[in-house]
Amino acid sequence: MKRKANQTRLLWLDVLAMLALPSVSAWYYYGTRALKLLAVSVLSAVVCELIGGLLLNRRITVGDLSAAATGLMIALMLPASAPLWLPACGSAFAIVAAKLPFGRVERLPFSPAAAGMAFLTVCFPQLVFAYPKVSPALTGSGVSLAAMLAQNTSLSLGSVRAIDMLTGNFPGPMGASCIFVLLGSALYLLIRRTRLFITAAGFLTGGALVALCLPRVASLLPSVVMELCAGTMLFSALFLITEPGTQPEKPLNRLLFGFFGGALCLIMRRFGAFEESACFAVLLAEAVCPVVERRLTAALAARKNKTKTAEAKGE
Repeated sequence: MKRKANQTRLLWLDVLAMLALPSVSAWYYYGTRALKLLAVSVLSAVVCELIGGLLLNRRITVGDLSAAATGLMIALMLPASAPLWLPACGSAFAIVAAKLPFGRVERLPFSPAAAGMAFLTVCFPQLVFAYPKVSPALTGSGVSLAAMLAQNTSLSLGSVRAIDMLTGNFPGPMGASCIFVLLGSALYLLIRRTRLFITAAGFLTGGALVALCLPRVASLLPSVVMELCAGTMLFSALFLITEPGTQPEKPLNRLLFGFFGGALCLIMRRFGAFEESACFAVLLAEAVCPVVERRLTAALAARKNKTKTAEAKGE
């Protein structure tokens, strides 16, 4: 039991190490305001897990660091101008509704961070997507790349500089807009947690394929690049769809699980009500894929048994 707890803690330490890079990026662009949002979000998640564990008479699991990681994820997907109570609400919902009722963090039906963001998106969309211009004073409102794609404003898209998009010097989620930083986190994931990287790769591949089939930019390659860089797409590939407690066992199933989530994300972004739907796509993939996997496994086992029975009769 102690060994398993240590393995869980090490896994979430790796997640926190990956989240450190976008957290520093958010602080660099948005100053102390970003640090306040991160602190409030993490504190809310940890306190909710602590109190929930005491009320449910369970072993306190704050030390595994999963609650702290969930709080960081939710804050980093929000605009830097968000009121402090917004990440607090999202983190509280993530822990109370999507984590505590299901017991062990090693096996969860849904990503708590995705559930928290889905709750905030449905209840407070005007705050979740109100991105400020990138400046320490957070003055003025900006238009995110995802919003431009949703509005199909080709003129505005043509004025987007690649260097601004890649470095995060562009309105968007405070910790999910700097692509260079997220690529660093992706490299860390590839080296340290290759099994989780398979899911992330599937997610981006599914999204890229839909972007090719349903382009919102005249040229196909820019369409794929902008779709993958917009909103929380890359962030979700690294942190939401790779929630350790929701992963299929087999590598191929992980790849297909990620592929389905990424394709669904781009489809929902194209036809859905919100400019960004990654959290909903992740939750739907987590709901559908286990059912499909169980049925396929049962069907293959039944076919195998039928074949063995036929061979036995033949003998």
